[in-house]
Amino acid sequence: MTMMHLPTSVQAAVRAAQELREAKQFLRSGHLIKGVQRQDRAKRELYQAVQGLMQSEQTQTPIQKSFDPFVMALEDYQTAYDQRQADSTNGPAALALVKAVKKVIGELDRLEQVLN
Repeated sequence: MTMMHLPTSVQAAVRAAQELREAKQFLRSGHLIKGVQRQDRAKRELYQAVQGLMQSEQTQTPIQKSFDPFVMALEDYQTAYDQRQADSTNGPAALALVKAVKKVIGELDRLEQVLN
C-alpha cells in the first residue's frame, strides 16, 4: 500500500508529521533560529492536519486500521498542543507536548515501515 491509496486527510497528516520530524532534525543539526521557526511552523501544520483528519468521517478498511496507533498519537498531540497553547508557561503542558511529538514521530516511523 502506498500513500496514494490513503484518504487525503490521512495523507496530509502523514506529510505534516514527516515535516515535523525533518524540522526536528534540522534543529538538531545546529540551525537554531531557522530550526525553531521551522519546528513551530511544522507543529502548527500538524495541528491543522489533525483537525482536518478528525473532522473527516470515513469508513475504515482493514488496511487503514493499521493506522489506528498513528491516529491515536495524533489525537494525543492535538490535546497536548491545545493545552500548551492555552498556557505557554505550564511546564507539564510543555512536557506533554514534547512527549506527544516523540510519539507521533515514533508512530510515523512504524507506519513508514508498514508502507514500505
